[in-house]
Amino acid sequence: MVIIAHGGGGLGMLENNLATALRKHDIATLVFDAYQLNGFYQGYPFWGSQATNESRQRMIYKAAKGAYEWALTQSDKVDTRAIFLQGVSNGAAVVANLASVVSPEHVRGVIPEGLPGMGIGLPDTVAVPVRLVFGKLDNYGGKHQEDWMWQRQESCRVNRLPSPEIPMGNAQQCNARQNPADMTEKPIDWMQRLKTQGADIDVWFYDDAAHGIFQGPIDRKMLTYGTDNTTFSWTGSNPSAKEKMLADLVKLIQSPRP
Repeated sequence: MVIIAHGGGGLGMLENNLATALRKHDIATLVFDAYQLNGFYQGYPFWGSQATNESRQRMIYKAAKGAYEWALTQSDKVDTRAIFLQGVSNGAAVVANLASVVSPEHVRGVIPEGLPGMGIGLPDTVAVPVRLVFGKLDNYGGKHQEDWMWQRQESCRVNRLPSPEIPMGNAQQCNARQNPADMTEKPIDWMQRLKTQGADIDVWFYDDAAHGIFQGPIDRKMLTYGTDNTTFSWTGSNPSAKEKMLADLVKLIQSPRP
């Protein structure tokens, strides 16, 4: 089973496209909308401009952790020893943190796609294999065209104080109160730091792909919030990138358990 955690805009076409593609390979999926589960229906325009990454991630984290715990009770329907967690954007930060707390007896891998380094931060340890996914054109939310997501840093002020339910991580010393003038850790540096410590963690890059590889065709758009906050926000991918990512996911999911 693959549990798919949506991004900041809620459950949408991207997550449903991925779930449909996986099911064609006889892979069970579980998708959910954390906003609807909590009684929120404002839609992406509200969540994209009026809520912080941290607040979105905390809510999605609780829903995704609940989905994982529910999946563990479904051993009569799925193999609870072969669960995978996948998430995009804010959902990627969620599953990266879940990789620190889930049981390796049940979870075989975690696949954060388009991982941001800010919000609830990234954990100091992971208990299961992690494979980061980035489109090489992923500049989502970037200040310039080559502000790539895997190299992205922001002021520590964008991280809020860690909450008790989130694993210990780099936001403990990089938040609005602790070292606010410093910069967040780059996602690629976080990966290399854990890899050096012996974690089973790596990164998959895809040509001709931006943010949200299963979103649809590449869309080189820019978003403007307020009067002067314009960001590059390229999304989607060419079919070849989507096919390559799907093949890599299926190979990972269907590989024999070590």
